[in-house]
Amino acid sequence: MREFSYLIVTLLLVAVFTSASNNYSKDSRIGTTAPNFTIGNNENVVTLSQFRGKYVLLNIWSSADAIARLDNMRLNKLVQENDKIEQLAVNFDRSRALFNEVITSDSLYTTGQYYCEPQDRAAFMKKWGVDDKHYCTFLINTKGVVIALNPSEDEIKKALK
Repeated sequence: MREFSYLIVTLLLVAVFTSASNNYSKDSRIGTTAPNFTIGNNENVVTLSQFRGKYVLLNIWSSADAIARLDNMRLNKLVQENDKIEQLAVNFDRSRALFNEVITSDSLYTTGQYYCEPQDRAAFMKKWGVDDKHYCTFLINTKGVVIALNPSEDEIKKALK
């Protein structure tokens, strides 16, 4: 039993140190110009570059990922409380109907929510260096440069000051 406990502790330590070594703050995308893209929803079509001069939270998410979904809800609320930042939330759900259902059930402000059509996903994911198992959020400054990956609420508020 004691050996089993040591094995469990060892595995937990390995997991902790492995995840700590994947620190997103050292991500190579930080400090680079954000790749431009165009996407639309029922209300309008936007291009990332049209938001130069404002901070942008690009949130790549899916309702199948509980953490990404909760993060989208949190960011949506934060953006509604601050006029210095825009949210572009790009969704990768399996269907537009599911996306629309989630928007309604989560009471999200729809203007910044966009559904990425299946035929456009591979190019979008490649451009942003993400995949369908690792959704994330990019904080982009007023000059169009990525300044944070998966920023906390405090990091976002600090950047906006």
